[in-house]
Amino acid sequence: MTAKKILILGAGAAGSIAANKIARELRRDIAERKLEVTILDKDDVNTNQGGFTFIPFGLYTPEDITRARSKLISPRVKAAFGADGEVSHVDLGNRKVTVKSGKSYSYDYLMIATGCRLEPEAVPGLSRDLNTFYSLEGALKLRDALRSFDKGRIAVLTPEMPIACPGAPSKFTILLDDYLRHVRGGDVREAVDISFLWPVGNIGPAVYNEKIVKGFAERGIDYRKEFKVQKVDPEKREVISADGEKVGYDLLITIPPHRGIEALQKSGITDEKGWVPTNKRTLQYYKSPEEHYDEVYAVGDAGSAKINKMGITAHFQALTTGQNLINDYLGNGFRAMYNGEQGCPIVESSYTQATDGKAYMVTWTYGHPPGPFNSTKLGWLIYRLYYYIYFDMTAKGLM
Repeated sequence: MTAKKILILGAGAAGSIAANKIARELRRDIAERKLEVTILDKDDVNTNQGGFTFIPFGLYTPEDITRARSKLISPRVKAAFGADGEVSHVDLGNRKVTVKSGKSYSYDYLMIATGCRLEPEAVPGLSRDLNTFYSLEGALKLRDALRSFDKGRIAVLTPEMPIACPGAPSKFTILLDDYLRHVRGGDVREAVDISFLWPVGNIGPAVYNEKIVKGFAERGIDYRKEFKVQKVDPEKREVISADGEKVGYDLLITIPPHRGIEALQKSGITDEKGWVPTNKRTLQYYKSPEEHYDEVYAVGDAGSAKINKMGITAHFQALTTGQNLINDYLGNGFRAMYNGEQGCPIVESSYTQATDGKAYMVTWTYGHPPGPFNSTKLGWLIYRLYYYIYFDMTAKGLM
C-alpha cells in the first residue's frame, strides 16, 4: 500500500504548527507507513519575527527569538532544509514541487506557508537609504543607529499594504518615543521630531486606530495618514508623496513593500505581487472558477492579499489547515473553517524607569470588530512573556 503524502512548504510559525499537529494526531498512521509528512525550508533557523520590533531597543536579543527548526519539528516529520528544502518551482497540476538542488517532491495534499520577502526596490531610491526593523540584520543595525541619534527628524515610513504585522510600525513608534524620552533621557526627545507616514486611512480597526492616534497626539508625533509615497531622495533626505508633498528626514526607518516569494510567482500560481489566492474561509487554493485546487492550501504571510498578515492569523490558519489536512487524509468529509481570527497587541507605553508598560491583545474575526478595551501593565508583561514560550508552545502546536 502506497503511503499518502502531505507536503508542507515553509517551516516558520504556520508550517511548524501544522506539521506538529498532524504528526501528533496521526502518529499511528505515520508509524505504520500509511502516511508521510514532509516539511521543506531554505534554512534551519526559525525566527520569531514579531520580536524584531523590540530588538532596536534592547528588549530582546537575537538568541531570544531564534531556534533551530530541527529542534521544533516532530521527529515523525521528514524535514529537508537548505538546497533540498528551498522551493524553486511548484507544479500544482502535476502535484510536484522542485527544490534548488534539483530534487522533486510529489504530494497528495499541499500546504504553502513560505512567508514573504521584502522588496525595497519597489520604491525608487529606497534601497539606497534602507533602515528597517523588518529583518534581524536590519533591527540590529537600527539598534546601533538609535544609540547615537541625538537630534533631527526620524521618519517612520510604510509605503504600501499588505505587510506582515501591520500593527508593528505604530508599536515601534511608541517604543521609539519612550526610548528617546526615558532610556536615552536628557533632552534627546526634545531634540528629535518623529513623523509617522502611513499609506491608508486607519491603523487597524476603529478602536485600535483611535487609541494609537490619541497616543501619537499626546506624544507630539507627527501622524500623516494616506501618505502615498512616490520615491525617496537619499541625497536630499526627503520622502516624496504622489501628490508632491515632501517630508525631510535625518533618519528614515522604512517597512519595505512586501511580496510573496519569487519561486511561487515564477510558477504562475500567485497574483501579480506573489500572494497565493485562496478561499478566505477554507484557505484552499482558488485563483478562478477554472483554476482551483482543493488539495492545496495557502496560509500565513504567503496567502491571499485580502487577509491580514499577522502572527495570530498564521496561528489560527495553521490550526485550521492542519485539521483539514487530517480530515482530507482520513476522508471523513468534515471541513473546518477559518473564521477570520486576527489580532495585534497594542502598546501604549513600554516599561522604563519612568513608565509602566501598558499593552493589550486586540482580537477580532470576520464581521466582528473589536470592542472597547483598556491596556494594562499585566498586558505588557504577558506580551513580553509570550516570546519566551513561543517556541515550546506555539511552534510545537500545543496552543
